[in-house]
Amino acid sequence: MESLRSFLEVRRTGSITAAAESRHMTQPALGKRIAGLERELGVTLFRRGKGRTQAELTPEGAAFSDIAARMLMLYEQAMELREDAGRRFLTAACIRSAHDALMPELLARLRAAHPELCVTVEDHHTAEIFTLLEDRRVDVGITQSAPASGSLTGELLYEEPYRAVFRGDGGAAPEGAADPAELRAEHGIFQAFDGPFETWFDRWWQPYSVKMRVNTTPTAERYFSEPEDWMIVPEAVARSLERRGFVSRPLRSAPPLHRVYLTVRARDRRESLRWFREAALALAAERENA
Repeated sequence: MESLRSFLEVRRTGSITAAAESRHMTQPALGKRIAGLERELGVTLFRRGKGRTQAELTPEGAAFSDIAARMLMLYEQAMELREDAGRRFLTAACIRSAHDALMPELLARLRAAHPELCVTVEDHHTAEIFTLLEDRRVDVGITQSAPASGSLTGELLYEEPYRAVFRGDGGAAPEGAADPAELRAEHGIFQAFDGPFETWFDRWWQPYSVKMRVNTTPTAERYFSEPEDWMIVPEAVARSLERRGFVSRPLRSAPPLHRVYLTVRARDRRESLRWFREAALALAAERENA
């Protein structure tokens, strides 16, 4: 574990010297620890040599970084079992829109009902979540499509409409519902939330004709540079953007509803997963009936 911590510190600082200082070790001692880790793994983790002042990750080192961080997290969780044998652990991977629509309240309820449950939350795209679940690197996923793999099972949590988002400081938001026919492609910012949305979008605007294509909403925010700029997002994302000064409008001709699923491994029957599922479904039902 100390070798893993040393490796991650070298990756963070980019320097064996700096990592040794922060770890309160001598440079030779830390270098030996990294070399021992490389021998055990059978790969070179850092490019080193005369004239190099920085420790540059090799492709194998980059691939090992996530594994090392995960191993340390699991080790620390295991050590905590000595202090609290009744504690349960879950790692949830979540699409960004659900962080606003679901997760804060869901986690608060879980903490209140099951204080022994420790939940780690990660932010990922849907395709990444499926892979993480199959690789057993996370325990539960909140995704925007149902899994195709037979090893995973998905359950619809909730549906939400899409809205058009505009700048709030002098932007060109319409008074009422936004008509897609009046939204010019050269001012559009596009993020592919799911397949049905992308199909609908391409019927209104030629593929790749928009001003900018992004893979996260925080990235999109940086490119609202002109008053006419616009973006179409799920309602939860739109409400989050409104809290940061944007305005949103419903659409006259709307895409199919944005669907959000609870996804788990098909044969995982842990009690902590049941707690998570029951709380998520109950909260989603309350939101739908409100």
